[in-house]
Order: sequence, then C-alpha cells, then structure tokens
Amino acid sequence: MIKANLLICISLILATVLGIFGQDISYFIDKDIMKLSPIYYLTAITYISIFLYLLTILLTYIFNKKNKLKKSILDLYWPVILGFSLFISFWSLFVLAMWWG
Repeated sequence: MIKANLLICISLILATVLGIFGQDISYFIDKDIMKLSPIYYLTAITYISIFLYLLTILLTYIFNKKNKLKKSILDLYWPVILGFSLFISFWSLFVLAMWWG
C-alpha cells in the first residue's frame, strides 16, 4: 500500500512540476545543456507532463482494482488528481500554443 501511494504521489508531483515550470526548464536545457530551439523542449516537456498525469490516473485505477488503496485515500486522490491534471494540462497546452504562435 505504501508503494502504491508513493508511486502515485511521485508521478503527480513530477507531472505538476513539469507542467508548471516547463518554460523555465526548456530555457535551462537550451542555455546550459544543448543548443536547440526551446520550443522543442517545451513541446516534449508538455507531452511528458500530460503522459504522467494519464499514468497517474491509470495507476490509481489499477491500484484501486487490486485493493491496494484505502477508500478514504481514494476519495481524496480522484478530485486532487483530476483537478490538478485538467487545470495544469490545459495551462501547459495554452502556453505551448502561444509559443507555437
């Protein structure tokens, strides 16, 4: 049960950080690691963030089916995961669309 909670929380936190700070991360990668247009990095980071949110939803569903999550925890996870994932994914896609013009 602890592994399930830890995996879900880490995936949710990583997706949120990538979604919120994707612009800064792409500038950092472009400046310090590899010279390429930051828009390509932002595109990849946005897709990774959305994939991690979908993975978090899938993991929560699978762990629920295997009865590895308590009902009280599950009642907290669904609104938090769906709320964060929808809001931050739409924000990330909006920022990406503005970058692409």
